[in-house]
Amino acid sequence: MFKPKTPKTTDVWAKDAAAISTSSAAVTPSALTFIGAGSEVRGDLRAAGNLRIDGAIFGTVQVDGDLEVSSTGVIEGEKVTARSVLVHGRIKARVQAVEHLRIHGQGRVEGDVTAQSLDIEAGAHFVGYSRTGVEPQAEMLQIDHAEPLAGRDEDTPIQPDA
Repeated sequence: MFKPKTPKTTDVWAKDAAAISTSSAAVTPSALTFIGAGSEVRGDLRAAGNLRIDGAIFGTVQVDGDLEVSSTGVIEGEKVTARSVLVHGRIKARVQAVEHLRIHGQGRVEGDVTAQSLDIEAGAHFVGYSRTGVEPQAEMLQIDHAEPLAGRDEDTPIQPDA
């Protein structure tokens, strides 16, 4: 007489898989990559969209969109680049932000910074040098290559000028 009602369920994974397979849309800066708390990445990471880190990354990080490091997030590496960087956790690396870098409350950045703007809230920590109001590309290192001396025999040592 009374039948137990079977809850109506939807297979979310199947819908997502169908949407992914039928769409050929390119990844946009609004796409989000998430590194969860307790997760650890060792090596270089490149994200085409935005990136939120609740876990840890040990390596170079390059993000085409915005980067957020949560209060549990950690980045240790050589370099971090992104459009904008928001830090609640810890970064120990050189940071290049095309737009702005904001270090919140208990956030900590150890390393040199290049950004259009730099905001450091009360309680936040920043250890390093900063360059603001410049494009990160303008910071590229210019190396002057030595030119060979004309007419010099390679076996003859160079004598200092007297």
